[in-house]
Amino acid sequence: MRLSNGVEFDLGEASVDELAKVIQMLGRLPCSGSTKG
Repeated sequence: MRLSNGVEFDLGEASVDELAKVIQMLGRLPCSGSTKG
């Protein structure tokens, strides 16, 4: 899976906990302001 900011990771090897951490981490990035609720 490749994100719009160029970050790429394999969902096949990522556990649910790891994926949740990644999502939370991406949510804190300044460049994600357009998706902030």
